[in-house]
Amino acid sequence: MDQTIEQKLIQAAIEGMRNAFTGTNQPGDFRIGAAVLTGKGSIYSSGQYFSDTYSLTLHAEQAVLAHAAAHGEYEIAAIAVVGNTPAGGDDSIYPCHMCKQLLWESSLRSRHNTEIILLDEHGKVLERLKLREIINYPWPKG
Repeated sequence: MDQTIEQKLIQAAIEGMRNAFTGTNQPGDFRIGAAVLTGKGSIYSSGQYFSDTYSLTLHAEQAVLAHAAAHGEYEIAAIAVVGNTPAGGDDSIYPCHMCKQLLWESSLRSRHNTEIILLDEHGKVLERLKLREIINYPWPKG
């Protein structure tokens, strides 16, 4: 992926984080955003969507995969994931196991070894991984 497309992907992920629905939507709430680059070259973004039941909460990665699918795009070449860190830390936020499973299933169908770009809340790249490398990384980071 060239630098221009990567910057658009990063900005879309940040926008998804800003638009995340946290339940209270207070400025200091924990937010995660994600953006995908599809096999056709489109970029879609979303943030998490909080549910009072917790079990119905959509993670940003789940929401962005559904957003792309709503536009008829299922091949995910890359995903950027960004989260704010209220405690001021700069650790990467790895996708949870449910989100990795959805990405994995997408990868098996499309045969893309999806690139995962982990960002801090300002868009600084913290890590670059391929899906087959991140499948064993835990969430939360322990």
